[in-house]
Amino acid sequence: MMNYSCHCDCHNNILRLNKISSSPICQTNSVQPSVPSNFTTGAIWRNPATETIVVTLLNKSDVPQTVTVSVLDWQNCAQEEMPKEAFLCGESQPSLFNDTPSPFTFIIPAKKLLVVHATPQNAWLPNDPCYEVLVETPPDPVLPGDPVTPNDPIILNTWGINDIGVPQEGNTVLHQQFHRTIFL
Repeated sequence: MMNYSCHCDCHNNILRLNKISSSPICQTNSVQPSVPSNFTTGAIWRNPATETIVVTLLNKSDVPQTVTVSVLDWQNCAQEEMPKEAFLCGESQPSLFNDTPSPFTFIIPAKKLLVVHATPQNAWLPNDPCYEVLVETPPDPVLPGDPVTPNDPIILNTWGINDIGVPQEGNTVLHQQFHRTIFL
């Protein structure tokens, strides 16, 4: 037997599988479903002219937000992390990478923009030049996650740009195009 979950609104309508029913029988659930605050582009085929992968993270909230940015090179089975540089409000941030690139965690001040530049290391290899951008952001602490229209405190976008800064065809992913996911 299938167990349907439902949420009642103030007019005793029941929302069931995106349909509205006026049946008066309803079990309310005060726990709202969790909305993942982790995002992925999925694997992106890198345009041959892409020299740098740019990820912009705009903290639109009134409080600092901690984010983790990972840019993986899927060119080989190791899915190696790409080296990154970060710029907060246009100013270079100290590099946290000694020798081995790793995911980049940063606290973005309220109402500020963080820009991360990742550099593909093996751009000259002809086979499967794919990459993926993964971003972990905090859920909005004021407005709990709504699975239909989530309120994200961080707006993120990514572009693949050439050596003179021109975005390359096929390497642009805007905020609403990122896929929400759960990182394991």
